[in-house]
Amino acid sequence: MEEYLHHMKTLRSQMNEVEDQAAKISVEEQSHITTIQTLEKDLASAKSETKRLKEDAEQMMKAKGEICSQILEKQRKIASLESDSYTLAQTLELIQRERVSLSARLVEKSAYYTKVADDMNSKLQQQQDWVHTHRISGEMGEHGSVKEESDKQMAKTKGMVLYYFYMLLEISGS
Repeated sequence: MEEYLHHMKTLRSQMNEVEDQAAKISVEEQSHITTIQTLEKDLASAKSETKRLKEDAEQMMKAKGEICSQILEKQRKIASLESDSYTLAQTLELIQRERVSLSARLVEKSAYYTKVADDMNSKLQQQQDWVHTHRISGEMGEHGSVKEESDKQMAKTKGMVLYYFYMLLEISGS
């Protein structure tokens, strides 16, 4: 019986050891399960964060594309405006050159017609002096054909002077 008790004690001791080991294993299992659950939650959170970051990256790429598109459109507009500005500047320069050229021609023509008018006035004055001189002679008894000739010459000269003044006014007005 002593042997039986000894076996029982040994059995009980082994059972206690097995129970202790089972408890340790159970604790370790529970610890591993908790760790696995924590890691699964962390993994799910990481996947969720990754998905969110991918969506953010896609939105940023979309926004970047829109911004690049807007930049290109604005660059095209700027290039077009610069081209228009350059063309307008050239046109303005040509207009200014033409204006200077026209002004110079107008000054030349004005000077020419002023000279012509002065010459005509001088000729008219000479003819009037001639007519005046011959009228006095005609009144003193010379024949009337001289008076008629002088009247014709005077009318012709006055007509030419008036024509040139009219031309001068036309050119000055345009």
